[in-house]
Amino acid sequence: MIEAGMLGRLRPGDHACVVVDDDDTRLRSLATYIDAGLRDGDRILYFGPGPQHLADELGVHDAVDRGQLVMATPEDSYLASGRFDPEATMAGWRTEAAQARADGFRGLRAIGDMSWAVAGPVPGADRLAWYEANVNRVFAERQSMAICLYDRRLFSPAELQRVTWAHPAAVDRGTGPDDEPALRFARTGDPPGIRLHGEADLSNRQALRAVLERLTDDVAADEITVDVSDLRFADAATVRILLEVAVAGAPRLHVVGCSPGLRRLLVFNGAQAVCDR
Repeated sequence: MIEAGMLGRLRPGDHACVVVDDDDTRLRSLATYIDAGLRDGDRILYFGPGPQHLADELGVHDAVDRGQLVMATPEDSYLASGRFDPEATMAGWRTEAAQARADGFRGLRAIGDMSWAVAGPVPGADRLAWYEANVNRVFAERQSMAICLYDRRLFSPAELQRVTWAHPAAVDRGTGPDDEPALRFARTGDPPGIRLHGEADLSNRQALRAVLERLTDDVAADEITVDVSDLRFADAATVRILLEVAVAGAPRLHVVGCSPGLRRLLVFNGAQAVCDR
């Protein structure tokens, strides 16, 4: 059973893959996440099937009427152009986040029910896992957060594995009430760069790779910092990603806050110049 805990504690910057097994779990997950958004003063966007029916089930018509909760079908959101366009969707999240703040909300809280991707032949749906990994670059700006709903009855185990690894956090029937997102990204301004928090491993590797590989594109600065001081664990593959990104970004990119073990691994692999302290 999915516990309410993590879904009620997500914060700006989080991007969680929520895998549900039945309709009751789906409804409870949505209720928890939406209630938290109403409590915290976020604008909430729901993109998924049956928005009117969902509003009836949750009793949220007042929130819809005042514009705090906006609900749309996939045909009016992800597939508005007649196909799935990942780049346009990512740009749309940035626009919606800016509009939410301009309208007086704390930020944007998004919900994507991804069942549209297996509802039939959908042009662009083959790029879904790429999108899920790269949209973390948007959420790292900490103006918005999102959950992506995947129904285990609709997606194959291999498909679920690909999209889950593209998220820095996952929620499913095994999630405990006290669990937190495994990995968090936070774009920083002083110094310009990004801070990593939590644990980086196989479960979120594609998310991490996408964020770090495009960091020099996303951060307009002469020097860019990757702060790993809050990274409690990094597996060998994470070290390789850091090394590849640091070398590719040199001399602009520096890794700081390395634990003694992580620094030794980076230096051993020839990255002493980018692991300053």
